Amino acid sequence: MIGRRELFLAGGAATLLAAGCADPDDPAAPSPTSSPTAGASPNGKVTVGLTYIPNVQFCAFYLGIKEGLFDGVDVEVRHHGEQEDLFGALIRGQEQIVFASADEAVVAGQGLTTVATSYQQYPVEVLFLGEATSLDDLRGKTLGIPGRFGTSYYAALVALDSAGLTEDDVELQDIGFTQVSAMATAKVDAIIGFANNEYVQLQLMDIPVSTVPIADPPVLVGAGLITTQELSQDPATKAVVEGLLAAERRAIEDPQAALVATQEFVPALADPTQMEMAERVLEATSKLWLDDAGEVSVDVDQAAMQRMEAFLTAQGFVA
Repeated sequence: MIGRRELFLAGGAATLLAAGCADPDDPAAPSPTSSPTAGASPNGKVTVGLTYIPNVQFCAFYLGIKEGLFDGVDVEVRHHGEQEDLFGALIRGQEQIVFASADEAVVAGQGLTTVATSYQQYPVEVLFLGEATSLDDLRGKTLGIPGRFGTSYYAALVALDSAGLTEDDVELQDIGFTQVSAMATAKVDAIIGFANNEYVQLQLMDIPVSTVPIADPPVLVGAGLITTQELSQDPATKAVVEGLLAAERRAIEDPQAALVATQEFVPALADPTQMEMAERVLEATSKLWLDDAGEVSVDVDQAAMQRMEAFLTAQGFVA
């Protein structure tokens, strides 16, 4: 992405610019020690960077904070600004963890590591306008992507590779973050979209779409907790991982509690239309938390990580 990802945001479709650059004068995070708050920032908190403005897709963090599920650590969330670098605040010590896609971390390098995978099911798919049954249906079609960067671009390349196609077989069209409107007005034949974002919006608009996974088994790894090698074994980091797992289980057990916690961060959910959309997005997001056995998990699949690194290296994104 180099700092970008699309998300539905309360109030309408919008860009999620995954980011995180901090003031260079900010103090660096302290080195880990054996204390439970070793990974905390100077103010004693563990700051988790969330991409752009508050949204129900981050409900596990809101709920975990509200119900004290991050046992032993004082967690706060920091929503990134629109022009920030994805991992800048983490590298500089303003944040201790960032919620971002694993592919972003691999491409960024800088000693970053994935300590938890929230989206056990890869969320990015090819969304076709009308009927489609396979990736080969992309041949000769126009595929809309935000641009030649980041998660959506990586996913488009995986889809082409899976189908045995090249960019000569498909018209990759840069459409910015207008995937939903581009589909609704038939400006493109297909888009790279998220199962818990664009697909939900198009369904609610009664736009007929078909979804096809970009690869089986998945080649890329979805959103999770990213931190530095230094902090990866810190007790505070482990507590955040365990708290995220507990919060996701709690959100599935009681979606209403998750929505209530989210509304404290997203007042727009007082609007019934916005709440309906949030309910649908939460339902779709919750499915992404389930592993192949149908259980909530935040485990990191090392085989999947190796497939992703091999692909990104072969494509020239990773040295």
